[in-house]
Amino acid sequence: MAIPSSGAVSISDLVTEFGGTAPHSMSEYYRGGSFVPSTKQENVTASSTSSSTSGTTNRGYPTTQGPEFNTGNNIANAQLWADNGATGNFTMTCDVNVTGTYNVPCNSFLSQGDPGLSASFTLKVNGSTVNTASHTQSGSDPENKTTTFTRTISSGDTVQMVCQWSSRGWAKGGIALNGDSGQRYITNDTNTGVPTSGVITLEDFYGSSA
Repeated sequence: MAIPSSGAVSISDLVTEFGGTAPHSMSEYYRGGSFVPSTKQENVTASSTSSSTSGTTNRGYPTTQGPEFNTGNNIANAQLWADNGATGNFTMTCDVNVTGTYNVPCNSFLSQGDPGLSASFTLKVNGSTVNTASHTQSGSDPENKTTTFTRTISSGDTVQMVCQWSSRGWAKGGIALNGDSGQRYITNDTNTGVPTSGVITLEDFYGSSA
């Protein structure tokens, strides 16, 4: 339970919220010290989820994944194949509940000997395009590429991820939505009103939490 955001605050309130070692003193409670955290991991849950696919081939898990939401370390994830001339498409849409920096790794596999094949990726927030990328097969070796979008997104925003790719042999398009890299949580600053050194007062703890 957080410290109240107004009114009287006592050192016993700090002990209840953060713990500490008796006899207690204000110097125990600097931000980033032993008891008052400077960052907090906030779990992200996708809601209002929807997805669509076309032209894809199911190769079985784990080669084919999703579209799926709130699974493993991913807020959203799709790793799909379209082979032998098919054009693959998928779209994933969800709302997020945490404000912070999100990572969106976009990956493709385009088989060898197929120059000119391409995969495109689009990230939209609240209906507006904020990031795009394209991977193109340019040589005789398989192209296995990843581009990661990094974007600040607010709680309540609607995030849409779109992928389209062409094929002659084997070809894959994939997108995941993560908070911190490869995770379903976001690490945000917290207790920013509490000093890290120097003069510290009880009022500095308004709204702070363990």
